[in-house]
Amino acid sequence: MVKRQRLLLVEDDPLSQELVSRVVDKEFPHVDLCVAYSGRDALTFLEVDGDELTVDLVLLDLQIPLPDGKEVLARMRSLPATRHLPVVVLSGSEDPADLERCRELGASFVRKPADYDAYVEAVRNTLRYWCETVAW
Repeated sequence: MVKRQRLLLVEDDPLSQELVSRVVDKEFPHVDLCVAYSGRDALTFLEVDGDELTVDLVLLDLQIPLPDGKEVLARMRSLPATRHLPVVVLSGSEDPADLERCRELGASFVRKPADYDAYVEAVRNTLRYWCETVAW
């Protein structure tokens, strides 16, 4: 039996939320998807879980309402319960400083393609890696 895994998607764009949800539902039925619509929602969700963190992976957009994704990531890394939680930044940012900052904070960075099919493939490959290769 496959262990259920819990994914937190931090994304304010409804179309991106729907895309990730469809990929998870279709290809990763053992993954429970939780969605936070802002940085505040994400941090609240993670704080509620506290020491009994039940999230296995975070997919984080950088361009979210306050605090933004970079601040959420920095705060996560400052807390013992989320310091080592795997984070994949899914962002359309082309700023090299964003990429460098995410890497400094121990997050993977996947550029969010503008093309729908390419975006689906990026999400699929990211989840396949984490669900099947790393097998949190």
